[in-house]
Amino acid sequence: MIVRGPVYYTTTTERTTHTLSFGGAVAAGRRIVLVVNSYATPTNMTGDYELHELTTHTFGMRLYSKISEGDSSVTLTTNSATNRIAIWMYELSNAERFYGSQSGLTSGTATFGLDNLPDGCSAIAGVSTYVTFASEDNSGVSWPSGWSHEGYLVREWTDGTFRRVWSANATREVDGSVSFSQQLVTGLPSATPNYAWSAGVWGPEPDTTPPEAPPNLRLTAMTPTSVSIAWDAASDNQSGIAGYGIYRNGVKEGGDQSGRTRTFNGLTSGVAYMLEVDAVDGSGNRSAKSLLTVTPINDTTPPDTPVVKVTALGAGSITAAWDEPFDQTAITAYGVYLNGVKQGQDQAGRTRSFTGLTPGGLYTVGVDAKDLLGNRSAIGTKTVRAEPDVTPPTVPGNVRLLSVSQTAVTITWDASSDDNVGVAGYGLYRGNILVATVPSQVFTFTGLTPSITYPLGVDAVDELGNRSARMNVTATTLEDSSGTTPPYEFVFFDAESHLPIDSLPLQRPSFSIEQFGGGQMTAEIPLYDETYSVGRVTAATRTERTILVVYRGERNVWTGRVIDPTDYDSESGILRISGEEVVGIFNRRFVAFTGPRTATTPHTEMNWLLEQASQPADTRWLRTGGVAGSGTADREYRKEDFARVLDTAAEVAAAPGGFDWWCAPSWDNVNDRPQVELRRVSRDDPPVSDLVLEYPGNVRSFRRSTRRGLATVAHGKLSISSGGVLLARRESTDLHVLGWPLTEDAHQFEGLTSQEALQAETDRAAEASRGAKQVFEFELIPGPDVRWWEWELGSLARVVITDFLYPERPDGSAGLDREMKIVSKRVEPTGDGGERVTITTAELTAAVDEDEYGDNT
Repeated sequence: MIVRGPVYYTTTTERTTHTLSFGGAVAAGRRIVLVVNSYATPTNMTGDYELHELTTHTFGMRLYSKISEGDSSVTLTTNSATNRIAIWMYELSNAERFYGSQSGLTSGTATFGLDNLPDGCSAIAGVSTYVTFASEDNSGVSWPSGWSHEGYLVREWTDGTFRRVWSANATREVDGSVSFSQQLVTGLPSATPNYAWSAGVWGPEPDTTPPEAPPNLRLTAMTPTSVSIAWDAASDNQSGIAGYGIYRNGVKEGGDQSGRTRTFNGLTSGVAYMLEVDAVDGSGNRSAKSLLTVTPINDTTPPDTPVVKVTALGAGSITAAWDEPFDQTAITAYGVYLNGVKQGQDQAGRTRSFTGLTPGGLYTVGVDAKDLLGNRSAIGTKTVRAEPDVTPPTVPGNVRLLSVSQTAVTITWDASSDDNVGVAGYGLYRGNILVATVPSQVFTFTGLTPSITYPLGVDAVDELGNRSARMNVTATTLEDSSGTTPPYEFVFFDAESHLPIDSLPLQRPSFSIEQFGGGQMTAEIPLYDETYSVGRVTAATRTERTILVVYRGERNVWTGRVIDPTDYDSESGILRISGEEVVGIFNRRFVAFTGPRTATTPHTEMNWLLEQASQPADTRWLRTGGVAGSGTADREYRKEDFARVLDTAAEVAAAPGGFDWWCAPSWDNVNDRPQVELRRVSRDDPPVSDLVLEYPGNVRSFRRSTRRGLATVAHGKLSISSGGVLLARRESTDLHVLGWPLTEDAHQFEGLTSQEALQAETDRAAEASRGAKQVFEFELIPGPDVRWWEWELGSLARVVITDFLYPERPDGSAGLDREMKIVSKRVEPTGDGGERVTITTAELTAAVDEDEYGDNT
């Protein structure tokens, strides 16, 4: 809207420099619009204004604008001195965008209009004319002082000599258009047949961005038949939050509400309910839903006992903190005790400082937890002296080897002791690299290379971070005597009978194994070779019938279905074939069941989906296994949806409590034939593989790409002893458009008891995943120790790099050292029996730590 204007400038003195003072600075970010009428031509203007319209006329008509940077005036220079000039300034708020302008030279009616404009737009119009009197010009006439502003319109008025040449009203239509007409008023001198006009529209950017999902959705009260929830205010980029929608088991309950609490009554005790909240802004954009699954129960069980730790000590002062213990409902407060005496009222925070104590005195800090229904836990305690503690624990004793293999070394040591706060754990080192910190007195270093001597070490650390000296030991891994790499063989099977058809020596084979059944195979068949015939090749590569099994020695390492044996080049005589992992058999099948399926776990739902979509021969090629899902997959299937079974399966697996999955080649030992296992891998607690990708080391080369096209959806889960779960969800910008595998990530948070704490941890995980995601491709050095078929997709590999991008740290450790998720394996067998293996890892939810990465990331 127009918040100031018009502010007017003219002069009776001929000059080339003309300055219009605005009468105060225009706030930064607001729009300044200038209408300039000048007999002389403007040649320069301060302030970097954009010229939108220019109408050539004896008395020129120009329209400018810019976004203010705190401007308080504008200076315009003309090509010659003139006193026939006028400048008008308008200040507009909420006008980030220029929507368009029009201009013209006319002696009659001129119409201006722009369509589909958002609310809050402002239209500015200006007009100029040059009037003469009979045989005299108007050189002795002052520029009229009667200009005024009305609505969205500039008018030129007479002062008794000049006549009005402009008359119109701006109209705002329902459909979002703005229009008005300019009409020449009769009675002008005959020497003034024409006038010039320019008009433009500025306004806000259209709001098409939904608000953020309501944060911190949490449980605040519970009875056996009711629950109450609350959430924090959502934020919106432009229109502001207009209300919140509330959903129970996917069904919206009533209209939107302004408050941020809701109580659900009449529930059934012991039954899980899916509660969701979304936000809607003033433009009608709805956010993603925040999800909370709760099971109303009669909770008579107290929370677990809090674990108390000391975080700071001084002469006469103690600061303690504690974890959030598990509870069936939610923790609401903590009681804090000193030497058995409760210190004031319960508190919500999980830290407490005590001052004014006797320096060096021995004190016991205690904490208990209270849940929603008033159940109180036992008191967890920690006894320390109120004095500074800078003394590290004693050095771990008798560090020794327990076992040594080709790729792993296990060591053990005697316990350390501490003079005050106690030993918190032991740090394990390979060279100068801190590999892990563990509470136990035994550790296995994995992912090592055969026949290499490794310097290993262990130190002790107390709760305040004081570290002991390090005790070292060396270990040499055993030699790999497995011999040469076994050859590859490519055997085609009949999908229906499960019997082999033929074995073809393929050329340039390459196959990949990826998450969610995305693996593919490509190869070439040289038809110019006398060992082939068209009939033989056709029999072995019939689409929909043929299964290709890749063997490495006697091991099944890839199994898939031939899908395209028709890409043929007559010049080379090469027939190219391609295939997809055997799970693709199910991809074109449809689930015909109509109706709801409730309270099934994701892994059993996956099995049911495959059974619905399978044919008898399919089940002989595929079995399922791996971790079980921990949530419920309540879904409704309808014939009219015609959902492909793998699309539905992917949705079930991706839901909270689901899992990552991939197609693991395996063997049917009962029937002695190749098979594939649909392998489920925990997303909540991904397994840690023994794979260490080290450059320089077992990696020949690596490529890193920083992608901003990965979706970021974090799920948090907290299991309840009754068998239910509390869930939290945080979604940031979904840029899942580059075809990367599903990047939703689920987290199991141990030791939490409240929905608020669960949401906080989920938010922290989601925040860690914002920004660029790093995807690494590692080409491994070939050798008998590259057992790529043993590395589970979805598991964590350790990546250790020292090079130009990740230079060595001052302490001699690697420039990058962190765990990443394995997302694909690509193998290209070579003619000499070797292979080129590429492992792709991704940091999908890892925070970029500048202290760790330095300035290179």
